[in-house]
Amino acid sequence: MLDKNNHIPLYAQLKDIIVKKIKTDEWKISSQIPTEKEFMEEYSVGRATVRKSISMLENEGYIYKKRGIGTFVARKQPVVGFGPIISLTASLEARGIETENVIISKGIIIPDEKLLRTMKWKNEKNCYWLKRIRKMDEKSLAIEKSYFVEEFKIVEGKHDLTRSIAKILLEDLRLTIKKIEQIVISRMPTKEEQEDLNIDSETLLLEIERWIYIEGTEEPYYYLNFVILGEVYNLAV
Repeated sequence: MLDKNNHIPLYAQLKDIIVKKIKTDEWKISSQIPTEKEFMEEYSVGRATVRKSISMLENEGYIYKKRGIGTFVARKQPVVGFGPIISLTASLEARGIETENVIISKGIIIPDEKLLRTMKWKNEKNCYWLKRIRKMDEKSLAIEKSYFVEEFKIVEGKHDLTRSIAKILLEDLRLTIKKIEQIVISRMPTKEEQEDLNIDSETLLLEIERWIYIEGTEEPYYYLNFVILGEVYNLAV
């Protein structure tokens, strides 16, 4: 059943229930799913809640509609490209969680030896640095530290840096991604992270390190260090 006291919106909860039924073969491919009215009665929700869940599932490729007949299961997995893979924003929005990015710092820096190795750059050179805090309803959820090649600076003044970085790379700059490397670990927060996220020392965090390579380059175009509350990351994936 749906938990009306949960911070996750009801339409997102309903969507997850439907996805589970599809992935576990309770509802098989090409089978018809319940009507809007049946969903409303079974889960005690309004029509708008059901329609938003169904719309999201249709957009992700889980289901399809036959006009005048009903809605059917299309596949067990959604259709995805690089956008959802590299964008936490897209993953959270798919769960009905809307966030905003607050820019803390940005500009050109020269990486020290340790950072240079972490970024997987061979030679010292300028990079464009961007630090953002991800928030939902004024609550801080994550710290995002991004390091780009210096040329990324052209984005300033042309594109909104509070938007999804994935969309800026893929839609605005139209870059072709050839490879993504990623590491995810769980750990306790540093003192700086406790202050940025307003959490205590026992709050579990997930740290994501990601290197994105584009066509025509041998070194990463973009290195990301992303630290997020563990409970929120679990919702995103």
